[in-house]
Amino acid sequence: MPEAYGASTYKENSWSRKQKRGYQRIRSLLWFWECHAFQVLWVMLSTPPDGDADKLSYRHKLLRQRIERQLGYAGIEHYQVRTEEGHGVLHIFWAWRPKPGERARRFWIDQRWLSDQWDKIHGAPVVWVKAYQPGRKSRNRLSRYVISQYVQDQCGYVNMCWSWRRSLGFPLGAVWNTLKDMWRNRNSLRILKGEKEIPWVVLLRTWENLLKGEALLFGDRIVQLVVGHGLVMTPVEETGGAA
Repeated sequence: MPEAYGASTYKENSWSRKQKRGYQRIRSLLWFWECHAFQVLWVMLSTPPDGDADKLSYRHKLLRQRIERQLGYAGIEHYQVRTEEGHGVLHIFWAWRPKPGERARRFWIDQRWLSDQWDKIHGAPVVWVKAYQPGRKSRNRLSRYVISQYVQDQCGYVNMCWSWRRSLGFPLGAVWNTLKDMWRNRNSLRILKGEKEIPWVVLLRTWENLLKGEALLFGDRIVQLVVGHGLVMTPVEETGGAA
């Protein structure tokens, strides 16, 4: 079970590029899930002493499929960090929301059921699950905790990955990097003209608004995230010339 993340000390200024990238990805996904009414669980899955940690990701997929099939939580999204703690561990966020027309219900996986299923799939009964509480404070603190604790060489970090095709619909890192390059290019031009630079916080707010599903003007197009369909781009003339 992870230690209380509220008590940890974070030193973001000393983070590597890998840690900063991981923090941005986790925080972005948590924000996206919150904005679109997903419920989120924070999960840990272990490996037995004689187990094969290289099969963690594949067996995690089998577990998600079993949850969808047996518990009816179809369409689970995830973010995972794999480390070499113990004999191999996955630190995971699962996100789910009912499909249109389905009745609203709580997203929860009983720890005993989860332990039993993971033992059958991976031979390891040691698991941990906790409901994520939405909100900026929780989102920031938990994102920092996961990255500061796990995404560093001292903790045996192996890799991270996340789902994006089902609901997000676009590659998170690639679009973020494109938006960041646009911000840098505009600031370079503004510097040449002797104009004030666009603050970093404006870029962050634009990114959050995009993930939230707000319509944004980029050049001659209106760009809007539609859950399940990705980024929908509409020429300005088709909207009557107004953003």
